[in-house]
Parts: sequence; C-alpha cells; structure tokens
Amino acid sequence: MQEEAEASQVFTPEMIDKIARIWTRSIITLIDIRFQNVTSQYPLEQYKMPSSMFIYTYGGEAQIQLNETTFGMERFGLVHGGKGSLLSISPKGEIVKTFLVFYKAESPLFFKKYLQLLLEQVNPFVQQFGYTPSNPILLLDWFQQMMNGWNRGKAMDKLQAKSFLYQLIHRVYRDFESGEIRYLQPDPACSTKIYLDKHYREPIMFQEIADMFGISGGQLTRLFKKKEGMSLQEYLIQRRIEAACHELKHTEATIREIATGSGFADEKNLFRMFKKYYKMTPSDYRKINALSMQVDGIDNDYHFLYNEGELAGLVKTYREGESTMFGQVRSKEMILAATISLMLLLSACGSGTATNNGGTVNPIPAQTQQTKQPEVLETRTISTVKGDVEVPNNPQRVIVDYLIGDVVALGVTPLGVARVARGEKEAVFANQITNSTKIAMEPEDVMALDPDLIILAWGDENYEDLSKIAPTIYVPYGDMTTEERIHFIGDVLNKQEEAKAVLNTYVEKIEEAKLAFQNAGLSDVTVTMGEFSDKNNYIAGSKHAVGELVYNELQMKAPSKVQTDIIDADKYWAEISMEVLAAYMGDYLISLGDTEVPTDNAVWQSVPAVQQNRIVTVDNSLSWSTDIITSSALIDYIVNQLLALAK
Repeated sequence: MQEEAEASQVFTPEMIDKIARIWTRSIITLIDIRFQNVTSQYPLEQYKMPSSMFIYTYGGEAQIQLNETTFGMERFGLVHGGKGSLLSISPKGEIVKTFLVFYKAESPLFFKKYLQLLLEQVNPFVQQFGYTPSNPILLLDWFQQMMNGWNRGKAMDKLQAKSFLYQLIHRVYRDFESGEIRYLQPDPACSTKIYLDKHYREPIMFQEIADMFGISGGQLTRLFKKKEGMSLQEYLIQRRIEAACHELKHTEATIREIATGSGFADEKNLFRMFKKYYKMTPSDYRKINALSMQVDGIDNDYHFLYNEGELAGLVKTYREGESTMFGQVRSKEMILAATISLMLLLSACGSGTATNNGGTVNPIPAQTQQTKQPEVLETRTISTVKGDVEVPNNPQRVIVDYLIGDVVALGVTPLGVARVARGEKEAVFANQITNSTKIAMEPEDVMALDPDLIILAWGDENYEDLSKIAPTIYVPYGDMTTEERIHFIGDVLNKQEEAKAVLNTYVEKIEEAKLAFQNAGLSDVTVTMGEFSDKNNYIAGSKHAVGELVYNELQMKAPSKVQTDIIDADKYWAEISMEVLAAYMGDYLISLGDTEVPTDNAVWQSVPAVQQNRIVTVDNSLSWSTDIITSSALIDYIVNQLLALAK
C-alpha cells in the first residue's frame, strides 16, 4: 500500500543506525510488565502512559489509539509510544489480549553530549509507531517469558526479563531495516492532517506534532508536502481561511471575533492572509458575497450568462499556495464586475470603476469600508550582511534565535525564542522569558507565531525561508564584538539609548573585574579553559564564548601553547591528548560544561593547578551563549571564583 510505503520511509537506514547507537549507549530501566484482557464492553480509554511503552496486542481485531494517531490491528500488533501519550484500545470483537512493557531511558554521563546530538535528530524513546511483526509468534513467546520473569521478582529473573527487552528492541529495528513489514497506521502526514483538521482553531506548534512521531519538524514538513502537495503552514492557513470565509458569509460576527474563532492570532493576521490569498480585505469579501446572493435572487432575465460556475469558486491557486481573484473564465469576471459595480452604487462611491471585458477592478477607497483596517506599521531600513532589510519602527512580535539575552537586556520580551540554553539548567534570563514560546527555528513553527521581526544568529541556512515570513535580521555574532553587536541589535529594535546604557554598564563591569584581578595579583597568571575527561580534553580558544570573554574582554593570559596552537591559529578549540596535556595547562583552569573533571588519572593529578585545586567549574547555563546578560553573569561568577581561589 502507498500509505505503508510512505510510512516506512520514516525509518531510513541512516535513522535506524542512529537509533541503534542511542539504544546502545543509553541506560534502560525496566519499570513494569503487565498483561491485560481488554474487552469491547470495557475498552481501555485515554490511559496516560507514565513512561515509554511497548504495547503488544493479539487475539483479535482492535483499534489502538496513541494521542491523535489510530492504529488498526487485525491479529497481531506492536505499538510504541512515549511518556505522557494517551493510550486507548478498543476491540472490534469481544476481546484482545495485551502486554504492556514500561521502561525508562537515561543518558549516562560519559555519553551525554554525544547522545544529546543524536537525540536532537531522532528520539526513539518518544517515537510513535505501530506495525505487524515479521515473526509475531516469537515475539509473543518473548513477551510471555519477560512477564513471567518479572513477576517472579528475583534479581536474576528480572535481569532475564531485561535481556528479552533488548532482544525485542533489536528485532523491531531489524524488521524496520528489512522494509518488508506492514504498518498499522498511515504515515505521520496522514495523522498530522487529521490533527490539523480537528485543532486548526487552536494555537499549533508543528514541532510538538513531530515530537509525537519522534522525528524532526523538517522531516514532518517534507512528508506532509509530498503527500498533500502543500506545506503544513499552507494547509493550516487554508483551513483557517475556509472557516473565516464561512463565518464572513453566514454570520454577523465582527472581523476580530471571526479572526479569533478561526484560529488566527488577531485581526491583523486575518487581514494580511486575506490580502495575500484573496487580494482583498475580509470586509470586502463579506460585501461581495452578500451582494452575490442578492444577484442570484434576481429574475433570470437579469443574469449574465456563464458556464455553470459559481461565485464562491473565484479563488485560483497558483505558484506555491498563493491565490488570486479573477479566474480565467470571462463570465466569472463579468459576474464579479457587476457585483462590485452594484456594491459601489449602494455605497455611494463614484470614484471606482469596473470593466466586464477582461479589465481590472479599481480598489475601493478606504473611506467606504465599514470596518477599520489595521494600521500600517512605520518602518526603517537596516543595513545587514544580507542586504538592506525594512523593519518595523516598533516591533511587537519578535522571535529571537540564540542571542535572546541581548534582546531582553534592551527591554524587549520576545514572542518566541530558539536555542535558549544547552543542557538541563535554565538560562540566567529564564525568569524574563516565562511568557515566551520556545520553538525550533523551523520556518513552519516560526510562521505559526506570526512575528513582525525575526532575529537570526545561529546559522543562515533558513534565512531565505524565514525572510518570507517576516523581516529577518541575520546577526553574524562570531564576527562582531559585544559592543558592535549590542549597537546593531539596538538599531534593529529602535533601542539605541537602551543599547548605550547596557554597554556602559557592561564596560564598567569589565573594568571593575580587571581592577579586582590586579588587586588580587592575578593580572599576570595564565588561564586554561576547556572540557576535561580521562580520555578526551578539548581546550578552548578565544573564539569560544567563554574564551572571548576571558582572553579578549577580561584580557587574561593564556599559556604559550594555547596561544600559539589554538588562539593564534584562530580555532574554536582543539582536542589535546592526555600525554601532552600538561604543556597546555595554565596557573588556573576553567572547566566548561556539566561533566566532572578526571580524579584518578596520574597525568591530570600531576598538573600544578589540579594539585593546588585552582579549578573553576562553569556549567552550561553560563557557557553556552555570548549574549550580554549571560556574559555579565559569567563575569561575576568567574571573578568571584578566581578571587576566592587566589586567597
């Protein structure tokens, strides 16, 4: 089946390899194993899964639903879902037999960063799928033995149960690898369409939908566009516009009420979408459709001839989802021209004219419109590395990527934020963005928030797509000093005075830190920073966020080997083996990240800074970003720690 073929594309060989690596390096805890007879009289309904789960059903036909996804099972079915998923099982006959295996996955400290990178691409522990196993009888035997061992309760029996779990996992992905399996559920695109049809009036985050299937937002977008011929956002807007059109035709609700009720962020958003797709305002659309119904009611002698088309079908799709009024059929143009002519007469407006010979219709003067339209924002032009960009004078709905602290420092609370911090700990400005929506910087998710300004600072691969959504400013932060960057973002946000004040405070903090180092006798000491472990040591240079601060702004000195091999070589950092590590060690060490430094290694213990306990540990919440709020907090932390160690 086509649906099955498309669904199987989710599990590519590359993805299966990544999934295998994640399972291999993760800590898996078997939490519980249960067996349950589910009857048609007492189906399992909306059970909130307390952990990740494998569900194996057999013995009859049933529908298994995980969140918005429904799996149709005939005789055997294996389903997987993540923690928090809502599980329902409804037998079509009298009964189905069900095994439930609950487990928890954690990242070991040693592989934490490696796994984090993989989990950003695919997360098998929340991945949602259902299929008929290639050898269902073998799996049934494994599930039975797994439950028997678990119920006996002895340590060796539970160990055996866990070994069966690993065999099960291996078999599942071998089945996916073979590509010769029958999926129980259409691919994620089908489920997403069902979800959007049901929830289009609500705020939608496409990444949250993608998370249901354990895939990236970009992959979900590609699958959806291949199947439906349009992007997720285009489909969502289409559903919302359809709802708005129905309300405009058949109710007396205000434009604002219709916008909110149809899922648009506000009246301005509905206005903009109508101008884009219909080339008219919602009020004009309401007038035209009201008058068209009057025209349809006139005696047939007064009708223009046309080819059985209807006035409601005046929208024609072209290019990438855009729409235009006026189809190619001349009779439709005549009907529309007559309708607008009648509308102009009724509104006592003599300045607009219409033609019925293929010509265009002049826009209706603003003073004749009954509904006040949103004001056009005044704009300014900002020169960027991507060219001149026209931005709002007073942006209200700002989305920021990475340099969130810079925007917050200038007195602007972002509507949406991406890449807030790395690791489990919160960013230092977390309390100031509690009302901001955390998103992936994917065009679909950005568009859903309807921004009026986007500040992009991590990479420009999405720049072209984002710039089609709203004015987009690319900040090449790695090529700018803190002063240059804050002045630039201040210009973008029209916060020039705030930028000056923020920089003055920052410069004062830098000078106070230098003076404190001088008074403590630390002006000439050397400092090495990096991530240290028993096997791999990464020494940072001045291009690293913390290195920029310590070496360039605080002007602390690096050991000669760090200076020549890393800083002068313009490297972000370099991997240094344990055998030559001592040559790169300074008088003080700054350990970056949440990993613990080695304790039992002889080479490590021979380093003077280690022997004298001159190590400052900086967690990810302070070492991840170069924004000015995080940098200010990092200065305070490093200064206080070094001064304490110097005593």
